[in-house]
Amino acid sequence: MNAKAKGEFLKKISTSGFSITEENDTLILRPRGAEATAEVAIREVEPDVWRVVSSSGNYAGFSRGKKRQYFENNLNQWVAAAVLQTSA
Repeated sequence: MNAKAKGEFLKKISTSGFSITEENDTLILRPRGAEATAEVAIREVEPDVWRVVSSSGNYAGFSRGKKRQYFENNLNQWVAAAVLQTSA
């Protein structure tokens, strides 16, 4: 993901209520107000495709099943919007 699109993607995550920490190639997302009790780790597995690699606390369910699918769909919609926004 190019730097400009990644910046827009991070803005979309932030405005959706998450605080963001970057560790190597993984982004750790924590819901604001509940940073100590929930987190989701995501990683770019191929260009412009992000997947959940782990989750814990109140968000433990986001690493499996329908919650994971729903969250990954949202992530990838935000990525697509960021890429389109920066390519114009």
